[in-house]
Amino acid sequence: MSGLKVVDINTMEGERREPPRTSWILISEKTVGARNLAMGVNRTHPGGMVPEHSHESEEEVMYFMAGKGKFITEHEEIEVKPGICIYNPPGGKHKIVNTGDVDLEFVWIYSPQLTSHRKSNHS
Repeated sequence: MSGLKVVDINTMEGERREPPRTSWILISEKTVGARNLAMGVNRTHPGGMVPEHSHESEEEVMYFMAGKGKFITEHEEIEVKPGICIYNPPGGKHKIVNTGDVDLEFVWIYSPQLTSHRKSNHS
């Protein structure tokens, strides 16, 4: 298959952020030349969170694989655990909090990808 790319998270260094979490951007324009989406993994460490933010034009999907926590919006709190998948439409503020004592691990996908995932600031 022409243009096929393989990415191995085991050979990549994650980006550590505060509050305590680590993120890997596996698929994006920067990593493999993807045009329409980005995908990665987030490990939010015990006591950590993904701070409140919003995506004005990007759809987001999160699939939770390990740990437990809460996906919190302006209007609701959703308990997350392995097997939970959330579709988050553009616009709403949200945050993700690790409420357990092990890493809260999830896969995320954006479409279109965030500006920070692109090689340049084109849309």
